[in-house]
Amino acid sequence: MNIWDFQTRLTRRLLVWSALSVLVFTLTVFSANPFLRGLGIQFFVWGIIDAAIAYFGAKTLARKRSGLSDTASAESEAKESRWLERILWVNTGLDVFYVLGGIWLMQTWGAESVLWKGHGSGVVIQGGFLFLFDLFHAFSIRNIRSN
Repeated sequence: MNIWDFQTRLTRRLLVWSALSVLVFTLTVFSANPFLRGLGIQFFVWGIIDAAIAYFGAKTLARKRSGLSDTASAESEAKESRWLERILWVNTGLDVFYVLGGIWLMQTWGAESVLWKGHGSGVVIQGGFLFLFDLFHAFSIRNIRSN
């Protein structure tokens, strides 16, 4: 598998997560339970952001692929894989802050409001998933380079 196929797979996976997040929103938004409403709202917001990232990532990837020859050079593939790995490691670090922010939200505003506890939990779940997602894909790039 080359780096561009890997990026396509990564983008599709993010899009699936985004769709699942929006589905959770549709199942929870009309709930009488304020915790579930807060959780669902966070899933919706994160789902839309993830969908936008996947969309623009796919557009950028299509533009890059159209500029490649049928046999892209090993140098261009190595450069692309280093760039993507760097982005994934930066995102992994940011994901830690999302989780910490969600915990903070649960312990502050969430201490007074079940709705905000749901918001904080949604941030923790989304940030936790993205941490694992980015970490997995950052390590996976190394396997592509070794093949």
